[in-house]
Amino acid sequence: MHDRDFIQRIRSLIGSHFNHLGKEWVLHEVLADEGVLVLADPSNKAVIQTNLFGEPSRKGPETILIPLFGKGPDTLSDELMELLANKVGSGSAH
Repeated sequence: MHDRDFIQRIRSLIGSHFNHLGKEWVLHEVLADEGVLVLADPSNKAVIQTNLFGEPSRKGPETILIPLFGKGPDTLSDELMELLANKVGSGSAH
């Protein structure tokens, strides 16, 4: 399911706000090669971010990753489906 049209449609949502894990997030990036969405905390609160070795490297917004695809072939992840169902202001463009 690594369809370029699907990835482009998801990328068109960058900047949109979603409710997830009881808090509001903004879609920051779509990492198609890794098959994940990057959600960022839209508040101005900065957290210490770590590098690949777990060492503190910089301050920035809190981020989380959401898988695009499910475990089965040609399936979307449950997390993605839930995220899309919880778009903030889904009746208006951001």
